[in-house]
Amino acid sequence: MNVTIKQIAQEAGVSLTTVSNVINHKAHRVSEEKRQIIEAIIKKYDYSPNMNARALVQSSSRLIGLLYFSDTPRLDFSDPFVTEILEGIERKTKEAGFFTLIHNVISKHDILAVQKNWKFEGFIAVGFSQELFEEINQAVQSPIVFIDTHLEARVYDHIEDYPKRYFINTDDFQAAYAATSFLIEKGHQEIAFLSHVFDDSHPGVIQQRFLGYKKALEINQLSWQEHLIFNKSDFQEMLSKRKDYSAVLVSADYLAMEFIYFLKQAGHYEVEDVSIISFDDIKYAALNDPPLTTIRLDQISKGEQAMQLLADIIDKEEDPQQITQLYGSLIVRETVVQHH
Repeated sequence: MNVTIKQIAQEAGVSLTTVSNVINHKAHRVSEEKRQIIEAIIKKYDYSPNMNARALVQSSSRLIGLLYFSDTPRLDFSDPFVTEILEGIERKTKEAGFFTLIHNVISKHDILAVQKNWKFEGFIAVGFSQELFEEINQAVQSPIVFIDTHLEARVYDHIEDYPKRYFINTDDFQAAYAATSFLIEKGHQEIAFLSHVFDDSHPGVIQQRFLGYKKALEINQLSWQEHLIFNKSDFQEMLSKRKDYSAVLVSADYLAMEFIYFLKQAGHYEVEDVSIISFDDIKYAALNDPPLTTIRLDQISKGEQAMQLLADIIDKEEDPQQITQLYGSLIVRETVVQHH
């Protein structure tokens, strides 16, 4: 039987608006007794709202744009960081009655193009640069929750000048400081840094981790050495310099696992010879051989928090704090050993 929202309202003895509030997850506006009655009727008839019709009537699409910043035209879904953020967002999206459209973003033009074709209630933006943040801030009027977007201090110092802009960031500086300090406590002094390509003069996740790495060395009267700073294309060079370092701080678990695999394939991996610590604690980190010592950042939870925050802003018309700072925790497994 195809039941309408009007029939549900009549059976429950309430107004169309009351039923709509329950369907749209605005139940805070409805008494608990009425909410239970309405939800029971919805369940009885297995009612599912027509999203297109609702969008036309309410001028509401229930569509969230998920924007991943990338230097390449294609989004790498094999990267566990990408998929775990997405998993967290999706867990809350359906629960809150929204839909997501995923879009890889290289420039402002990508955002302008996607806005021409779709009506969005809000956006979640992952890993944006300072330049792209400035551009999207001008181009988008909807609320945006930024994940892992490190910006210049002037933005955070005057956050009230950026209404409808919210940030969920890990303290990547402190996470890298803790990881490097742990290696030093284990007796390592020659510590290499391995990451994807980055610019240490521009705010960003890797830049913050690099600065935390340098600060931990400085505090312990150790100096960072430029010839021990590597990126993903330098695996062969790292192998040739194996005697120059006893430990490596790697900017991401997946990259650390790739490096370990490379060393194994070359016949040059022994945990006693090189200690490795990284970031994220992706699902596969504990399954690596050997299990990876890492800084847990819980990207799934980060995605959940971002989507819940956006849903509350849209549906409950809340205005929460604009900056949420999260902290990592050290997970000790088997890739770091005492250096003698």
